[in-house]
Amino acid sequence: MADAISQPPAATAVAQDFFHRPLEFLRALSDPVRWAVLRELAGGKSFSVLELSALVKRSPDLASKHLKTLREAGAVIVVPAPDGDGRKSHYIVPENFRRPDESGKAMIDYGVCALRFP
Repeated sequence: MADAISQPPAATAVAQDFFHRPLEFLRALSDPVRWAVLRELAGGKSFSVLELSALVKRSPDLASKHLKTLREAGAVIVVPAPDGDGRKSHYIVPENFRRPDESGKAMIDYGVCALRFP
């Protein structure tokens, strides 16, 4: 119980979801396109669907579909566009999941699994 209190709410929700449905959470992370999206988001910058689709070299429709899966799994969240344009949504990995690894490279640590990108 102390672990749940000390973790931020988002981390707790993802960790609880992972323990209750680990295969669904891992499935959400395991697709090559979603992995590429997470690699782009690991550095902490938010991106729009159009920006992410260009970075991962996929159509905006496909990128949007994969972002929905990641969002539903709790792996990413939607934030306002940094330029204040209310018509655009940006996606980002929550700050409490991002941290550098031992070598200083970006990684995502969901508490129950850590993703390191080459």
